[in-house]
Amino acid sequence: MTKEEQILKARARLTAQKLVETDHASEAIRLIEFLLFPERYAIESVYVREVLTISEVTEIPGTPQYLLGVINYRGSILSVINLKVLLGLKERGLTEMNKVLLLSNGKMEFGLVADGIFGSTEIQFDQISEAPINISTAGASFISGVLANGAILLNGSQLLDSESLIVNH
Repeated sequence: MTKEEQILKARARLTAQKLVETDHASEAIRLIEFLLFPERYAIESVYVREVLTISEVTEIPGTPQYLLGVINYRGSILSVINLKVLLGLKERGLTEMNKVLLLSNGKMEFGLVADGIFGSTEIQFDQISEAPINISTAGASFISGVLANGAILLNGSQLLDSESLIVNH
């Protein structure tokens, strides 16, 4: 099977998956919307423990490019991930306005760097469109869909449970 066929099959599997079940279509979810210039993103607020302002990030040599570094968060070392690199977006560099969304699910905890925070919003499940099929295969599993305002909905559960984000060597 060629690489192109593998990509097409992976896209077909993603497209074939139902985003929401019909019995959940009327339920509402709360989201935190943020900016990764120039795109708007969102993630379910149940995964966002806190929003921090970056003061200093310590780089760690020999780690994957998506790992921006670590920060001291209340006496604990917290990894900070650059979602732009992870999703294959064009990097524009850090500004003084950068924020970190502290994600947690009880087992895993890390920060996602963002260019800005828009705030929280509540939407109905049926207002979420399917994820676009033209996204890179590297970041496709982390995207759940698209909101009516064009914001890309991240799959917080997939991000926090991903084995590929664990650096252990």
